[in-house]
Amino acid sequence: METLYSFLVVGHFIGLAAIVGPFLVQMRRNENFAIAAVFGGAITQLATGILLTGLAEGLDRDLDYAKITTKLVIALVVFVAALLGWLRARKGSNDRSIKPFFHAAGGLALVNIILAVFW
Repeated sequence: METLYSFLVVGHFIGLAAIVGPFLVQMRRNENFAIAAVFGGAITQLATGILLTGLAEGLDRDLDYAKITTKLVIALVVFVAALLGWLRARKGSNDRSIKPFFHAAGGLALVNIILAVFW
C-alpha cells in the first residue's frame, strides 16, 4: 500500500506541474494559453488528491480534515475554471475570454501549494 501511495504522490506532483508550469510560463501572455494542459492537470490533481486521502485513511494516518476540505474546495474551483476555459477554447472563443479562467486556475493552484506547505 505504501508503494501505491508513493505512486499517487508522484501523479499528484505531475498534475501540479501541468497546472503551475504553463501558468508561470504564460502568465504575462495574452494569447495561446495552454489551457488543455491546465485542465488535464486539474483532473489529475483532483483524482489523485481524493485517492491519496482515501488511501491515507486506510493506512491509519493522522489527517487534518479542515485542511483537506479547504484544499478540496480550492481544487474544485481550479477544476471548474480550467474546464470553463477549456470549453471556451474548444468552442473557438478568443483568447481574451480564456485568460481569466487560465489565471484563476493557475493562481488558485499556487494558493493550494502554499496551503499544503505552510498549514
